[in-house]
Amino acid sequence: MEKKEKVSVKICVGTACFVQGGADLLLYQDFLDPVVLAGCDIQGVSCIGGCKDDAMQVRPPYVEIAGQVFGEMTQEKLCKLLQEAIHA
Repeated sequence: MEKKEKVSVKICVGTACFVQGGADLLLYQDFLDPVVLAGCDIQGVSCIGGCKDDAMQVRPPYVEIAGQVFGEMTQEKLCKLLQEAIHA
């Protein structure tokens, strides 16, 4: 059986994202299922650029999952999106 590549996850910790909930997302080890954690490569980054993108219709905090940027991220939303991503 071929080993599946880990899903790349970037959590923005720029000022706007950090104060609007990004800090809570950095506690991902406390709220993500160990199976989901094992299938993801998660890192904090200084800026994803969501707040500078006029096309973004959502607010911070931003998270990039497998190259796609999502806004208004919560712990619950992150759990759901990552479960979907690792089972895709």
